[in-house]
Amino acid sequence: MGHRYESVALALAASDAYENADLNIEVIDAAIGGMRSHVGLEEAAFAELVSRFHLVLDTNRTAPAVMRIMVSAEAARTAADEVADPSHGWLSRRYWRREAERASHELAGHLAATLDALISEPY
Repeated sequence: MGHRYESVALALAASDAYENADLNIEVIDAAIGGMRSHVGLEEAAFAELVSRFHLVLDTNRTAPAVMRIMVSAEAARTAADEVADPSHGWLSRRYWRREAERASHELAGHLAATLDALISEPY
């Protein structure tokens, strides 16, 4: 029964993340850009891979892997916004900085797995 509740929670969080899809895709693109040096593809092949990845994000919104990517991007973006908020004290900013790092690391893991799958899969 717990798996069902986790799936519903993921779907609801992804729905919220897609409300800010443009902002979250900016975070995703920045994370992919940060991974570029670790990918052994030529520039044209990498651009094609990123294009295919964006297509996956747009057309497979209910796939659990895509939902996790969007939720992680939303969490990273929100935490980064909170870090930059001057109304927070140092302790709160430290919490949000750690949360931003955790969410960004989680996002990178989800992106790496998905991009690896796209590289392995023929067009």
